[in-house]
Amino acid sequence: MNLLLKHTFIRFAIVGGVGFLVDLTSMLLLSIWLPHLFARGIAFWIAASSNWWWNRHITFIDAQKIKHKKAAVLQWMQFLGSSVVAFIPNWGCYLFLLAHPPAISSPTFILLWPYLAMAPGVLAGMMLNYIFSRFWIFSSINPKKNLSSGENTSA
Repeated sequence: MNLLLKHTFIRFAIVGGVGFLVDLTSMLLLSIWLPHLFARGIAFWIAASSNWWWNRHITFIDAQKIKHKKAAVLQWMQFLGSSVVAFIPNWGCYLFLLAHPPAISSPTFILLWPYLAMAPGVLAGMMLNYIFSRFWIFSSINPKKNLSSGENTSA
């Protein structure tokens, strides 16, 4: 298990799983008062902020140990900015799936579809977020140090 957790992508995916639960829970709670599309948009920002914090403290902790670490606010703004870019395929996939639901007439499935339709977009957004996070937001000042530290950067 420790061997798996040494890879940043595995930690990033775990944080992303927690973020998905934050996203889903936020959407469920917000959709009590708001239409699904508005609830989905707000839930995304809540989850993105949660993911930034967890990634800063768990996934990319080594980047925080360098001498000239980025200020937290700048890093958070970069993370949210890259999340906006990653939100485009996330949101696009979600809207597409809402506009083209599967031909299943189960009332339960129809009720759950706005929540189930979140998953594919979240996965697409995760891939972009990982690239931005690994190579820009949480990158070290000295990239040669990362290569010589023995970490597999092709994760």
